[in-house]
Amino acid sequence: MVLKYGLLGLAYLLGSIPFSVILGKKYKGIDIREHGSGNPGGTNSLRFLGKKIGYAVLFLDGLKAGLIVMLITTNIIDGSQLLHPLAYGVASAFGHVYSLYIKFKGGKAVAATVGIMIAYNLLFAFIMMIIFFTVLRIWKYVSVSSTVSVFAGLIIGTVVGITSNDWNMAFYLLLLFILVAFRHKKNFRNIKNGIEPKVKLFDKEKVNSN
Repeated sequence: MVLKYGLLGLAYLLGSIPFSVILGKKYKGIDIREHGSGNPGGTNSLRFLGKKIGYAVLFLDGLKAGLIVMLITTNIIDGSQLLHPLAYGVASAFGHVYSLYIKFKGGKAVAATVGIMIAYNLLFAFIMMIIFFTVLRIWKYVSVSSTVSVFAGLIIGTVVGITSNDWNMAFYLLLLFILVAFRHKKNFRNIKNGIEPKVKLFDKEKVNSN
């Protein structure tokens, strides 16, 4: 019982680590929250901290969210007495969005969701990433492609639920979808008003912040 729920708290604390703020201050001497969109996430980090640090932030944000999920799915931690692995991923994602260390503010849980799904099921993660890049190529909005890809994960979870009568994946992907969609509500307003910046896929320009 202690381990089951204690790991939820640990997952939240891991997810709360603001790598963009830490690396930005250490290597660039800037607080990423004072630049661009002010979002301490991977995309804003790519734009203002440079590609090397930006990609490091994306990797670390994915790792912190997927770490406990990976430890359970690979049986390093015995999951028989624990909650579903995705429960701990969701706890990490909430930690990333509402970080204890930076006054309960944070990123938008996109890289975190990628890390969670890679740790949980590589095939499902691959499908979601293909959808992300396809939508990004067509619409050129990171916010739209991120939300659609997580929704695709929800659809996959629903199919799994129908075919196996196991609705855990659908439930936790629903939570992630609500979280990601909610965090991008400002972006959706900007799109409606015609002021949301677009990105050009595979070009050499800096990625616009979402």
